[in-house]
Order: sequence, then structure tokens, then C-alpha cells
Amino acid sequence: MRNGSTRRRRILIGSAVAACFVVVAAACSASPPVAVERSDRSAGELTADTGPGLPDVGGERSPTPASDDAEPTQDDVVVEPPESSIAWSGCAEFGIPDPDVVGTSGWECATLAVPMDPFAQGEVPDDAAHVDLALTRHPATGDRRGAILVNPGGPGGGGLETVWGLRNELSIDLLRGFDLVSWDPRGVGESSPAIDCDDAVPPGDGDFIARCVDLTGPLSAFLAAPYSVADMEEIRSALGEERLNYLGYSYGTVLGSSYAAEYPDRVGSFVLDGATDPKIGAADGPSDDGFPSLADDGFPAAQLRFEELCNATERCLFSLDAGTVIDDLETRIQFLPTPNFAGEPETLSPGRFTEVLDAALTYAGDWELVATALSDADQGDASALASLAAGPPGSIEPGDDGESEGESDFAEANFMIYCADFAPLLDPQTFCDAMPDNARRVASVSPVDVEREILVIGTEFDPLTPGYHAPEFAAALDDATYIIWEGVGHTAFPGWTPCIDDAVDAQFLGNQLPTGGTSCSFLFGIEDDERLGDELFGQGDIESEALLGGRFLTEFGEAEAACLAGQVNLESDQVISHVILDVTSDAAEEALAAAADSC
Repeated sequence: MRNGSTRRRRILIGSAVAACFVVVAAACSASPPVAVERSDRSAGELTADTGPGLPDVGGERSPTPASDDAEPTQDDVVVEPPESSIAWSGCAEFGIPDPDVVGTSGWECATLAVPMDPFAQGEVPDDAAHVDLALTRHPATGDRRGAILVNPGGPGGGGLETVWGLRNELSIDLLRGFDLVSWDPRGVGESSPAIDCDDAVPPGDGDFIARCVDLTGPLSAFLAAPYSVADMEEIRSALGEERLNYLGYSYGTVLGSSYAAEYPDRVGSFVLDGATDPKIGAADGPSDDGFPSLADDGFPAAQLRFEELCNATERCLFSLDAGTVIDDLETRIQFLPTPNFAGEPETLSPGRFTEVLDAALTYAGDWELVATALSDADQGDASALASLAAGPPGSIEPGDDGESEGESDFAEANFMIYCADFAPLLDPQTFCDAMPDNARRVASVSPVDVEREILVIGTEFDPLTPGYHAPEFAAALDDATYIIWEGVGHTAFPGWTPCIDDAVDAQFLGNQLPTGGTSCSFLFGIEDDERLGDELFGQGDIESEALLGGRFLTEFGEAEAACLAGQVNLESDQVISHVILDVTSDAAEEALAAAADSC
């Protein structure tokens, strides 16, 4: 992609990249095929998209007042911060990255005590009557209109790290008008008590859930979706907001729809991105070999689209067929050496290779790197694939075992909340047998009657929540509309196209929404697959220069890192990918030496 624009990029959390990983726990037959995912990826800017039924979309995104023909449901006047019962202070206790990483020193943090059993339907020991939720907030920077509560999905995703990275990618209108608020859901992250499991018992082991329940304690009986929904209402009340504005991703769309059903009079502007199957939680809901799931399996369709776009451009595998290359590598990947990668793994198993591909299908921003890795492996060198298997660029230093503590904790929370929501639906129930009964569990989407219709977003080739669920989800809500992003990846907002971004802004700002069913192209102004492939698989753009700069900043000062990045970014797609991935090929070493001489 060499036209100077940027695409959606990952949210940087500390020195790591918080990405959308797919970890399929299928190591043991007792383990359900649960896709462990997180929707905390973020965005860059793009030129605006256009499409039928989309009002006033075009040009650069900048602060714009409500149009004359808009039908706002919230006043355009300044809304003073309401009286809140939350005692906000600094975020050092929760490990917030430095201000130069998150882009601001304005974040505040707090804890909020909520009932462990908000429905008084279970047995709670006197010394465990409350859960302390970890909250964070960045106040509006201009004329305040309200607050937006963000949930990253999962289940098991932490809201604090997500929103700390997300803020930099939102429009000026939203930053000026709204406090940005999120929380680590009960049992997750900095909230306490936390879900706790024994590292010696891996997910999928027959004793895994039993050990988690033993270490987690009474909270195990109060983890299902309705308990987090009750927490959302506690947060709204503590913030002092009359209505809740909400941005929920993936599993967070389930929390949002459940909140709207439970508290319709408290619903403000809702955006639900990455909609699940609306029949989630029902006996006839989505399932895989007897294990209930959030949505249908979208990986086959996403991979087919990846292969189509790869085949459409010379910048991905040249004249080779992507499907054929991938099929061939699945059989011989374990025998390929990794001579130019110093970290782990030294070789890739077929399962690890599949994980790399699956991760690429959840985030198209790495496709340039994946194309180089596949091409190299097809020629007998799996070094670049090994680097990708070790983690996204910058996230895991070579030599790490490939799983950070945060990812491990996320997987534990994901499985525990899964069992809390779905245990009665499992057939057989072996995996979740040890999970105590949660009196309330996740429920299918039901019709709601809210003041402003809910905006549902689907991604056509979303591997985890396929886009065709979005119109189903909106229809089940009844008081909702939907739009579709024609991309590949898990969730769409923000950053891939202003066609989506402007619609989300319109929802929160009370402006006119696109016509239901509006489609937004993968990238602005590109309908031809060859051009689209050139953009998605080509290095040498602002994005690759930023990744190179981040790599060099670990060794050099800012000015020298920028110079080196600029020089290397003039090289071939393969060389740029090798340098980003720390693959020490001869071509990469020569390019680095030449860049050093120039700088």
C-alpha cells in the first residue's frame, strides 16, 4: 500500500501489541472448540467511503455539527458532568502505560463495589458480598455531551487496556463530546476477586475447570452474562448518567442487547460491532459438535476471501495459487527449517501454522507480513512464519514462549465465563461439569423498545462473528438498524473506512444514520480485487514505516530510528517484512547496513 494512507492498526499497550488472537482449545477431547478472541484492536485513518443510503460521508473526518435534517435524540447543548459516586484518581495502580504510549496523561481510574449476586438468587458468604470493578475514564476534552461505556468482548477481555489504546483512534468529535469509560468485567484483569486457575493444569485438561472453580471461589457462581449486565447498570448509576451510551464488541454485543432488554428506559446511543448469532444461549442456537458457540464458524469463508485477494495481485505469492501453497505447507511445515529467526519456535507444527493463518484472518493489517512468510516457506524457509508464530510484531521478544501472562489470564477467564453461560447446553457436559450453577445465564436476543434505535455492525468475512449475523441480530432486536463492512477481520470500528467510522460518530452524536443494510467497501474507493490486493499485501506505506520505526526505537534514538525506517521502507516487500519480523536474511542485513550508512 503505497498511496500514503494508513489502514487500521493495532492498539499499542505498553511495549506490546494488543491483537486479536485466536486460540482454539482443542488439545483434548474434553475441551470445547471455543474461539478465544479479543476485540481490542484499533485503527488508523482512511479517506471516506461512499455508498447508497449513507448521509454526508466524504472528505477527511473533522468536527462537524449536526446537519439540519438530522433527527437527534439528545440535545446539542453542553451536558455538565453529573454528580458521581466514583472517586477517580490516578491509574498507576492498574499499570497504565506511559503517557507517550497512550497519547495522554488524562486517564483516571477507580474501583466500584458492586453486589456479587445482584439478583439475590444464590448463596454468597458474608466476606464475599461484593465485587470490586476496576474502572477507567478519560473526560471529554470539549463541550461535553455525555459518556460512552466500552466493552471489548471475549468473554474475558479487559476493558482498561482496550480503551487506553482505543482513544487515540477516535474522532475529535467523540473525544471532545464524551467521557470515555471502560471496566475490567467481574473476574477479569484488575477487578477483584479475579478468576484464578492453576498454571499446572492446561486448558482442555479434564480437571481444568474444577481447579479454576476451587481457586476462584464463590465468584464462579456469578460470572454469566446477566451479572455483567447488572454491573453495567451499576456503573451507569455510579457515573450519574441518566442514560447509558455504549460501544460493545463481539461478546459485548450480547451484553449490550441484554442490557437493552433489561433496562430499555436507560438506553442512550448503542453501537454493537461484531454481532453474534441472536439465538445465542438457546437450545437451537449456534453450536459445534455439541458445544454451544457465540456464532457460526466464519473461518472458511474468511480464508477463501484471503486467498482470492492474494491470487488477484502479484504482490502476494506472485503467480502461485494461495490455496495450493497453504495446503502444501500444512503437510510439510513441520519439516521446514527457520535458519534466519533466533527465537522460538525453531520449527512449526501444523497446528501452530494454522494459528498463524487464523490470526491473519482476524486482522488484515498483517497480510503483507503473512504474504512474505508464505512465499519464503514455499521456498523452504519458515523463518518469517516462526516470527509470526512467536507473536505480532513488537508484542513478544524472541525467546519468549509465545504466550504472555495477559493472554493466559484471558484464556482462563474465557473458559470460565463460557461454562457459566453455556454449561446446561453442553452435550456431553463433561468439560463444564465442575462449574457451579449460575442462576442466570446468557439469553437469546429479544425485541426491545428504546429511544434511539441501536446500530449493529457486521463484517462480511469476520471469522468469529460472520457478517450475516448482523441483520439477524438487528431484526431480533427490532428497534435496530445494521450496516456491513465488506472486509476480512474481527469487528470493523474504528479505522478501516470512514463509511463505518462516520456512522458510529453519527450514532453517538445524534445525527442521521445510514439506511439499514448499507455496505461499506473493504478500502475506500477500491472495488477491483487486483487493486485491493495490491493495497493489502504491499509494503512501503506509512503503516510499514511506523512498524519499522517501532522496531528501531528499541535500539536507537527517535531521529535515527525515523531515518532508518524511512530508508528501509524503500526496499522490497520481502526485505521490509524481514526487518519488521527480525528475520536476519542476507537481503535484510544488507538493507540495514545500507540504511545505517545513509543515516
